[in-house]
Amino acid sequence: MLRDLKELRWRRKGPPLPASVLDAAKHKINPPQGEWRWELPKAYCSFLSQMDGGRPGRGAFQAGGKTWTIEGFYAFADAANVAEKLRRSGRLPDGILPVAFTANDKPLVYLELTGAGKVFLKGSPRARFEDAKAVHELSPDFARFLDLLGDEADAGGAGAVAAAADPWGTRAAAAPAASPVKKATNNKPAGVKAAAAKKATKKKTAKKATKKKTAKKVAKKKTAKKVAKKKTAKKAAKKKTAKKAAKKKTAKKAAKKKIAKKRR
Repeated sequence: MLRDLKELRWRRKGPPLPASVLDAAKHKINPPQGEWRWELPKAYCSFLSQMDGGRPGRGAFQAGGKTWTIEGFYAFADAANVAEKLRRSGRLPDGILPVAFTANDKPLVYLELTGAGKVFLKGSPRARFEDAKAVHELSPDFARFLDLLGDEADAGGAGAVAAAADPWGTRAAAAPAASPVKKATNNKPAGVKAAAAKKATKKKTAKKATKKKTAKKVAKKKTAKKVAKKKTAKKAAKKKTAKKAAKKKTAKKAAKKKIAKKRR
């Protein structure tokens, strides 16, 4: 069940999204052609039905031994656009949607578009989503992620302030209390696994193509060598024949000359 969103003391709220828009959301999160594999999790849909993004007053949470602060939640259309941009640049696999961002407009929190919809934190904008060291699983669904949010003071005091000023952790934050969120080392989302498998298949295909190309090149070289050898042999035979003919002609001429001498 979704918590009462008023508790997050919103500085700004987006308008509620109508059910018809939520039903059509699959057109935004799935490719133009192909299977409809991805869908918005129920908890996230419930959130959007109340507000299409916004800026919370209480958006701090702990993960990986640090306190992080959400500047705002994307409106759904913006989230879909950011996801598409990141996918094109190869920094985000299919089936993952950025849902919240930092004070410097960098995507911070991501939602898996399968099952209940696990929520992840990507600790660096430059890191790839496949890197388990850069990704933390925050909660098994969006509703429980919202339960983690609170005031900066409650989430770690001075550490929260440092994290808000430096949301990507380039400076060390003050040591917060023990984090309620465990670092996910091998728990990758389904979309990431699919992307990794796709990458491996692509690599294998490229390797096969290179091998085939090399074999073709070798065969071509071998054929050219045979043709050159045959051509050389033909040329040598022609030269030999010409030499024989010249020798025969010389002998005939000498014989003729001898006969003429005798007649005299």
